[in-house]
Amino acid sequence: MESQPSTSTPANRCQTCFGTGEVGGPHGIVTCRDCTGLGELPSSMVLVERRLRDLEVRYTAEGGRVSADVQWLVDEVRRSRHALVQILAAGADADSAGDGHRALSKKMCFLANDVLDLYQPQSY
Repeated sequence: MESQPSTSTPANRCQTCFGTGEVGGPHGIVTCRDCTGLGELPSSMVLVERRLRDLEVRYTAEGGRVSADVQWLVDEVRRSRHALVQILAAGADADSAGDGHRALSKKMCFLANDVLDLYQPQSY
């Protein structure tokens, strides 16, 4: 697969702290929660997992049907993202195969990466 790992761009810069890694709080300057003090947002995999955990914590406390529905949805999202990582890896492995398989593997990698956002597509 011909792609480059995501690099720091203005789009990756944390908008909460504007890239400084610190925000003002009621007790003075504190480390930015969104970027953990790095000034850049973590990968989309980390951001999605962080959000899923926030949803789990929030709705598990409520209990009942809502809690069960949210837990099911969170599990489905995790399972689907795991499957896409496996598809991306299989596509990368198949990329070294013959020319007939190369086009299909590139398409698989592109589609899986479109959701996962692990790599920036390389411009030609």
